[in-house]
Amino acid sequence: MLDWIKTFIAVYETKNFSFAAEKLYISQPTVSLQIKKLEQNYGIQLFHRNGKQNVVPTKEADFLYPKLLAIIENLSNSFEQVMQKENFKEECIIVCSNTVANHILPKLMTDVLKTFPNVNFTIKMMNSKKALEQIQNNHAHIAIIEKPIETPNLKKEVIYEDELVLAGNADSKYWLMREKESGTRFFNEIFMNENNIQLPIINIDSNELLEKLIEEGIGQSIISGLAATDKIKIQKKVNSRKIFLIPNPYNSSIEISKISELIKNLMKDF
Repeated sequence: MLDWIKTFIAVYETKNFSFAAEKLYISQPTVSLQIKKLEQNYGIQLFHRNGKQNVVPTKEADFLYPKLLAIIENLSNSFEQVMQKENFKEECIIVCSNTVANHILPKLMTDVLKTFPNVNFTIKMMNSKKALEQIQNNHAHIAIIEKPIETPNLKKEVIYEDELVLAGNADSKYWLMREKESGTRFFNEIFMNENNIQLPIINIDSNELLEKLIEEGIGQSIISGLAATDKIKIQKKVNSRKIFLIPNPYNSSIEISKISELIKNLMKDF
């Protein structure tokens, strides 16, 4: 049908079967056959034959020409638009734990954004368990977490070994603790149990706030070595933990896979 329409437009514009055939790079008999099929299919006459090759458009042809021309032009414009990648930017949702969001991902995103300019990124910070749930519920494309959670049916790759340190005022009577299901809380509980520490606990739902309290000399806690600054007093290294990247196997694409690979490669030099 599309070929018939293009042939009709060419004949209408040239008023000649041979000229239309040359314009379309097809034979003159093919032009005649397509016009005949178009007329038979809809039971209308489109052209009055004036000699063997010349034709005169009918009123029906005059009516159809601008409408069919608009269809072809719109079709051509649609394909031109679909070829422009900026019109179809891919979405990539990255969910990550507090430590990753505050101390790792910001240092990677310059390279990620430069490499993938046609991807719309969304970055969400949450604890490790919630980040994993986002992948399991198909609400995110990539999760980066630090808690060693069991992930059946999901591929979990180690991308970094994070040093854990005991930070804060050793004489403080308070222990600072992240919320339940947090990766940092997991390691704090292990340390407190192993060392029989029984101090009043201040529960905090943000690494940033926890670190600010330590800077002010309030409490002590196990934190990531990546958070160490001149304002945070480090008592000693106590452990290490793995940082994991978990891609979503249910909602992926070539572009998303490439983003995961880039993050893994960047972490090799982190």
